[in-house]
Amino acid sequence: MLFIKALEFYTENIEKAKKDIKELDKKISLIGWIRLLIVIGMVYFGYKFFKSNNVTLLVISEVIIICILASVVLYHTKLMNKKRKHNIFIDINKRGIDRVNGEFKNVVDNGSDFIDDTHAFSSDLDIFGKNSLFALINDTTTKGGRDRLSKELTLDSFKDIESLKEKSKGIKELSEKASWRQNLRVNGIYNFKNTKKEINEIEALKDFSKSEVKRNKLSKLIAYLMIAFNALSIIASITSIIPLTYLILVLIIDYGVVTALTKKKKEELVIFKDLKNTIKIYADAVSLIEEEEFKSSYINKIKDKLKTNSNISAKAEMKSLASLSEWVGDSTSNAFYLVLNILFFLDVFIIENLEAWKEKNGKHLEDWLSVVSEIDALSSISNLHFDNETWVFPEIVKEKVVVAKEVGHPLIGNRAVRNDYSLDNGKMVTLITGSNMSGKSTFLRTIGLNLVLSYIGAPVFAREFKCGRFNVSTCMRTKDNLEESISSFYAEILRIKLLIEKTEKGEDVFFLLDEIFKGTNSEDRHTGAKELIAQLMKGDARGIVSTHDFELCDLEKEDKKIENYNFREYYEDNKIKFDYKLRKGRSTTQNAIHLMKLAGIKF
Repeated sequence: MLFIKALEFYTENIEKAKKDIKELDKKISLIGWIRLLIVIGMVYFGYKFFKSNNVTLLVISEVIIICILASVVLYHTKLMNKKRKHNIFIDINKRGIDRVNGEFKNVVDNGSDFIDDTHAFSSDLDIFGKNSLFALINDTTTKGGRDRLSKELTLDSFKDIESLKEKSKGIKELSEKASWRQNLRVNGIYNFKNTKKEINEIEALKDFSKSEVKRNKLSKLIAYLMIAFNALSIIASITSIIPLTYLILVLIIDYGVVTALTKKKKEELVIFKDLKNTIKIYADAVSLIEEEEFKSSYINKIKDKLKTNSNISAKAEMKSLASLSEWVGDSTSNAFYLVLNILFFLDVFIIENLEAWKEKNGKHLEDWLSVVSEIDALSSISNLHFDNETWVFPEIVKEKVVVAKEVGHPLIGNRAVRNDYSLDNGKMVTLITGSNMSGKSTFLRTIGLNLVLSYIGAPVFAREFKCGRFNVSTCMRTKDNLEESISSFYAEILRIKLLIEKTEKGEDVFFLLDEIFKGTNSEDRHTGAKELIAQLMKGDARGIVSTHDFELCDLEKEDKKIENYNFREYYEDNKIKFDYKLRKGRSTTQNAIHLMKLAGIKF
């Protein structure tokens, strides 16, 4: 699959799906005419046999025609559902083309609800929100997968180097299964339905699986007895042993009994109505995962959670739960079901079957859900490898280094200017100077984002990328918090305090500091930055500091562990321009006065 370029793959899929839809439309149109003819036939034969007073033929013909019509309607529904899946498939491939072309700024789900200004780096590095890493990567279908992806991107689970290597192999294998991943997503979107109620589906399912099993054999026995009683009453009524009106009393009694038997569990049934689409999504996903063969030890380790000591089939059991949840959905929204429930006590048997399912599988359900969620998240991440042929998997080493060749900003894509950078051979801190808008902040995010991608097992936007295993910490976008009465400068101090605490705990930190202490005077800013850098180096941290304080560049002469890099501007026709190329050494240019002149300030 990797030999087919992503754009060609997505385009071919769209064209094929459009052709299939045209064929389906022809069949759907034909079925529409057939349905009309069947209805006309029903009316014709009904009128003909009614007029000839032939009741037997009237009943037989109408029953046959109704059966034919029902079959045609079912086939028509099947075709419509197939067409809907094809349209979903087209949308998925259009989304793929958008990703390849870097058009993801306006995606509906950009993970803005995960934004946390107190996190060590997520706000500064645009992990969530508009034009974010989440917006680029997210292709999840399940809520569990979406939550899992957010935790991946915030590096909640710290993995050792060997685990990361195995994870990368797993992500690479998933990227090669593009058609399988799209099938997983089509089924998920097809079954997805927004519920009006605010309900955490995953937590609700976990609560159900962990709740006490309460099977009631007496309720089941009463239900069987009442069904037998109903059958006898109907027979007696038909044979005129009892009046037909007596059945009304029987139905009233039935309603009272079924209500009494299911009263304590009715709330659970209502919840399951809201969960039925979620359960169907997870059931289909479990089937696809269980049936697929994987070579990666990392993926197989996840898949193994579907196995149990008692050889229970997760696929079969999840399908069973999905089937039960369908019945539950009908129980609260279908008038025909109400009649069947009164006559055959369906709610009693559904509740009993749910309890039996929970007794058998409750202890496994959380693992089964986590398998789907994790594969869902990893499948989204694997799009990066499939969509970007020039991206490479990083080399993660034990040494505290960051070395990159032709590294670019992952969210800028092909428009990004790519640079070489190294922090090795005993170097600990990079000082980046340069004029306004020359690319300093963007470069800090370039390194930060590629480190995050490295630590989730994803490929990075570089020709080569080698890094140690660091805790990423940033101080770039501090802002006022009026509710907490915190100024931007004090917010910056709090971020620095957390950074220092990490180094004091012995954590391997890689810091990204952009124009630190900009909220105070130049003398204090210089002194504070100089002392902070010294303290971070003492804590064995590594990192990059961007600054307009050219005097800080003198630190390179004082300590060989510090190295200067710079960005610069140039002018054409009295217009300021930038090449965004990173160069070694301190900056020798500045453009603030020129920008002020452009604003109309006269000097």
